[in-house]
Amino acid sequence: MLPKILEERRIQVFKFWFGGALQDGSHYQNELYYRALTVESTQRTRLYHLACKLSEQGGTVLITVGDEQYSIWISLRNQSLMHQVMENRLAGLPRPSL
Repeated sequence: MLPKILEERRIQVFKFWFGGALQDGSHYQNELYYRALTVESTQRTRLYHLACKLSEQGGTVLITVGDEQYSIWISLRNQSLMHQVMENRLAGLPRPSL
């Protein structure tokens, strides 16, 4: 399944504690998500490719589009995929930072 692409203003963003730090979370269509990566708009092709890779691994993934940035969001139900991202086991995905 391909990732959904939304304007970031269409989702509800909140903070939560995960991996020893505050992280961004979101709520969209009765699903909770974790922000895995944010890039500038010039890197949107790379971000979309990474989001497709995550989807192929069974993750429920969203891409949000802001004014100057794009983000990948992973469903909180996909715990193993989230831990892979946090531990830098997915090539091309840096550990998220605040």
